[in-house]
Amino acid sequence: MNGSALVDCLDVLRCPVSGEPLTLLSESALRDLNAQLQAETWRHRDGSPARYAVTAALGATHGQYVYRVEEDIAWLLPGLALVPQAGVTRTPLEAEKKLVQSFYDEFGWTRSESGLFKDTEAFTDGRRVAQDYRQYCNRRIARLLPGGRFLLDVASGAIPHPEYLDFSRDYAVRICVDFSIRALREARLKLGGRGLYLLGDITRLPLASDSIDTVISLHTIYHVPQTQQTSAVDEITRVTKPGGRVVVVYTWGSSVAMAAAFRLRGMLGWVRRRLRFSRTPAPGVGAPSPDTPPSLYFQPQNYDWFARDIAARHKARLRVWGALSTSFQVRFLSEGTRGRWLLAAVKYGENCFPWLAGRFGQYPMFVIDKPPC
Repeated sequence: MNGSALVDCLDVLRCPVSGEPLTLLSESALRDLNAQLQAETWRHRDGSPARYAVTAALGATHGQYVYRVEEDIAWLLPGLALVPQAGVTRTPLEAEKKLVQSFYDEFGWTRSESGLFKDTEAFTDGRRVAQDYRQYCNRRIARLLPGGRFLLDVASGAIPHPEYLDFSRDYAVRICVDFSIRALREARLKLGGRGLYLLGDITRLPLASDSIDTVISLHTIYHVPQTQQTSAVDEITRVTKPGGRVVVVYTWGSSVAMAAAFRLRGMLGWVRRRLRFSRTPAPGVGAPSPDTPPSLYFQPQNYDWFARDIAARHKARLRVWGALSTSFQVRFLSEGTRGRWLLAAVKYGENCFPWLAGRFGQYPMFVIDKPPC
């Protein structure tokens, strides 16, 4: 284990079950632990067997919970804590979370023949005009990141887009937390020693309160069980330092602007049909992914939830990441001059009226500045 970032960052790590500080186990403690695992007197906290040798591990202060470290990745999911038989709870991971974990381990962060991640191919428009728009939207995130010791990337995924790497430029360490071990392995290939990699749950972050300079959570919260989405925002705010910042990219369950655009399209289509005009679809737009993605839990909420549970609790500001849905981009953004002019108009509107674009467009940003002490 290289673990330089892990060693340097022990001060902010906490047991996700007990909240106690975590320390690296000594060689003698590792030998004792492996003897217990071989004798099957210790198991995972969720009741599943732990049939592997541990070469590095983190232990809670009083030794009741131990977490393996493998390939510089700390396995800090509560259910995967190593405990004596008496500490087994036999509480499985919630079905919605298991669905998300399986999706990304088995499909989303695997690569297609083109070399792209299958998640990217399945859920984004791969044309140049759409990629330019995505990069433009991501630069909005970068402008909100002030720098510091730690950038926490909650549900970092595989850091699939090149511009995502720029987010950690002004931070000493980027902490990647994700449900997917495959995602963390991919993230480690890109960040190397500048990253700290934690297999963890957004609703029980293995980090100390008031310890992180900046937190980002991009296209993540709507994959959390709906009843836990508010507590997920509470949790990422908990670990943020006083005076620090949280940036959440979300999607509305329904977008007023996108719904209106497609209603207008339907009306114009009806007029064309009545007038017997013909229309030929633009070539190469919205070509389906060669792989049909498996089920992925997805439960976005609407503005009322934000106003009631997020803005009221955390004084969050509403801004826009991107007003245009992927389906809108596929249908209306052509590669030609017309598409470029339309996109220029959308960008202008987003920049002039970020609250309105976030409120009525597809992808809002929630910006929380945690009050200083």
